[in-house]
Amino acid sequence: MRRSVSLFIVVAVLAALSYGVSNYLGKRKFVETDNAYTTGDIINVGSQLDDVILWLGAEEGDYVEQGQELIRLDGGTPKNRLARAQSDLARAVQEVATLKQLGRRRAAEVREAEIRYTLARNEAERRKKLADRGMISKEERDISVLRMEEAKAAMDSAQQKLIEARIDAGAMPIAQHPKVLTAGAWTRGLSSMVNKTTIVAPVAGHIAKRFVSAGDVIKAGRPLLQMVQLDKVWVAANFKETQLRNLHIGQPAKIVSDLYGDEVVYEGTVIGTGTGTGAAFSLLPAQNATGNWLKIVQRVPVRIALEGDMIKTHPLPLGTSLAVTIDTSDRDGPRLTAAPSPRPVDVTATYGYWRADGQAMVDRIVAENLPTAAATEETPRTVASPDH
Repeated sequence: MRRSVSLFIVVAVLAALSYGVSNYLGKRKFVETDNAYTTGDIINVGSQLDDVILWLGAEEGDYVEQGQELIRLDGGTPKNRLARAQSDLARAVQEVATLKQLGRRRAAEVREAEIRYTLARNEAERRKKLADRGMISKEERDISVLRMEEAKAAMDSAQQKLIEARIDAGAMPIAQHPKVLTAGAWTRGLSSMVNKTTIVAPVAGHIAKRFVSAGDVIKAGRPLLQMVQLDKVWVAANFKETQLRNLHIGQPAKIVSDLYGDEVVYEGTVIGTGTGTGAAFSLLPAQNATGNWLKIVQRVPVRIALEGDMIKTHPLPLGTSLAVTIDTSDRDGPRLTAAPSPRPVDVTATYGYWRADGQAMVDRIVAENLPTAAATEETPRTVASPDH
C-alpha cells in the first residue's frame, strides 16, 4: 500500500515538473504587451490658394472615393487671370501667323526686286555697248547705270527686310514659336490654378476631422479636412527593451482589441523595430548624467502589419488599445531592415488632371487661331509642357 502511494506521488511530481518546464519553455517563445495601439496615416487635405469656401461635400465619418469632390472655392481671381491668359495666347498665335505671312510677302518682294535689278543691269550693259559705239549719248548711259544702282539698293533693302521677317517669324512651326510657348505656359499655369479651386480627395478613406465651414476665408497650406484609411492601419506595440532579445522581422503576432474583445483575433507580422526608445525622441529627452539617476526600463516601438480580411469586417479606429502577443520561435529574419524599399511607400495620382486639362486647353486655343492654310500643317500638340 505504501509502495503504491509513493509511486503515485513520484508520478504526480514528475508530471507537475514536466508541465511546469514545458509551460515555462513555451512562454519563453512568446512576448506580449498591452501597451499597443492602432496607428495609421492622417492625411491633411488643404488648399494651395487663399480663397473663400463656397461648398463642402463631406462630413466627419463619411467615406469618400479617391478623386471625389470635397470642397469648392470661389476662384474669382484665378478665373479672371485665366481668361486674360487665354486671350493673350490667341493673340500670340495670330501675331506669329501674321509674322509668317509677312515673311512670305517679304520673300515675294525680294524675288520682284531681283527681277527688277536683273532687268536694270541688262539694260545698263546694253546701253554701255551702245554708248561705246557712239549710238547713244553718255548721259543716257549714265541714267541706265543710275537706274541699275537704284534697283540694286531696292533689292538689298528687300533682302534685309526678309531676313528681319524670318528672324521674327522663326523657322519653327507657329505652335512652337517662343511667343506662343510663353503664352501657353501662362495659360497652363493659370488653368492649373483654377482647377485647384476644386479640392478632391487624394485617397479613398474616411473623413476624420472637418475644420472649416462654407463661407470661411482660408489660407493656403492650412488643413481643412483630415482623412484616414482604416484599411491601411498598422499596430505600434511598445515592448520593454528586455523583451526584444529574440524579436525578429517576419515573426507572427496575434492581436486583440479592447473594442471587440477576445472573440476577435487579428493576425499580424512584425515588419520593423524602432530605431530608438520613446524617450529618445521625446521633446525633452531624459538627462541621465545627474546624481539622482534612476534606471527605468525603456520601451521600444515595434511595427506590426495586420494580415487578412479581419480588418475589413472589424475596422479599428486610430488609437484603439490593443494587446499583442508575438511568437519569437522563428528567429531567421533580420532585426532591422537591411535594404531600401523597392517601391514608393505611398503615392497618389489624383492631381494629374491639373496639367492634362491645361494642356488640352492650350491645344484647343492654338488650333482655333491658326490660319486655315497653316492649320493643315501645324500640330497643336507641339505646344507641350516639359512634363507633358
